[in-house]
Amino acid sequence: MEHIHLKNETPDAVQALAGGIAHDFNNLLSAIKGRASLMLNSVKPSDPLYRHITEIIHCIDHGSDIAHQLLGFAKVDEYYTSSIDVNRLVRKAVENLNLKEKNIVLDVELNSSPLIIEADSDKINQVLTVIINNALQAMPDKGKLSILTESAAILNGTAESYGIDTGFFVKITIADTGIGMDNDVLKSIFTPFYSANHMAHPEKKGLGLTFAREIVQNHSGVIDVWSSPDNGSSFSIILPLKEKPDNMNLSTQQAKLILGNESVLLVDDEQRILTVGKEICKTLGYNVITVDSGKEALKIYQDQKDTINLVILDMIMPEMNGLETFVELKKIDPDIKVLLSTGYSIDEKAQEMLKNGCKGYILKPYSVIDFSHKLREVLEL
Repeated sequence: MEHIHLKNETPDAVQALAGGIAHDFNNLLSAIKGRASLMLNSVKPSDPLYRHITEIIHCIDHGSDIAHQLLGFAKVDEYYTSSIDVNRLVRKAVENLNLKEKNIVLDVELNSSPLIIEADSDKINQVLTVIINNALQAMPDKGKLSILTESAAILNGTAESYGIDTGFFVKITIADTGIGMDNDVLKSIFTPFYSANHMAHPEKKGLGLTFAREIVQNHSGVIDVWSSPDNGSSFSIILPLKEKPDNMNLSTQQAKLILGNESVLLVDDEQRILTVGKEICKTLGYNVITVDSGKEALKIYQDQKDTINLVILDMIMPEMNGLETFVELKKIDPDIKVLLSTGYSIDEKAQEMLKNGCKGYILKPYSVIDFSHKLREVLEL
């Protein structure tokens, strides 16, 4: 049996074009996911189409993960951190699993109390997705997927071997009973585009595990790996624990649409995004105005600022980008509520918007349910 933990080295695997490609790709996926989510919302689970639409959405999410991996390796992807409960992230990841057609037993044990970390929730979710998908790939016929969350004290000797500081940590362990890995494979799994054809881990042919390791390192953590041929694998994601804030609400959001009746200004240079976004907003009960440029958004908001409750603003647009548009909108109304919608990344411009009064962000592609929750979150601030 082999046990290994590896320190991260940032690979230079993807160059500058990745950012633009990922942006366009995410815009396309956003339009597709919006349509699919609208269909899913009008189809009962007993309908034969329900399963097909659900699978389409899973494929879209996988495509989005690939785009974000490209962003990470192009060094254009930034982090937007907040206090989050690891148990809640795991619950969300488990809810998205589709194991009905797989002969896999799921065993989830969450720590009895919240485990709070300071992290980018989208990034940690990507780590969970990569490792869980890898575990499922390792069990093509049948098996058991176990997920455990717990707190752990890491002292001098162990911390030094991990290359992290001593302290209290959150430990998320994802284990499978699949084919496992020998020592040679184990030492190479974090190499970009590594492929071991004799093993049942197709994810190693891409950037997934390398990207996951980089995210964890950027959160001052480490991934600890154990595996043995024919005895499965265990990945432990170890992240610094933070004290729970008194004002944090840890209740799990129900997976249902939240409706509204306010007026929304949707700004995006992609006509497909505007079309599907308008339909989603109407489905949720909102009055919506769509414009395809920052300049047009300024004109509309100047004339109708008293009736527009929220501006949903794309970041990457020609002539006037999201940041420039946001600055001018703030001049018209310092108290304006703006939700950033982007398929690119939370980069320096996005960070500047968030620090200067932008009320939140949502990454493309998003589902109707996620969009409905985010709108209410921002509107009720």
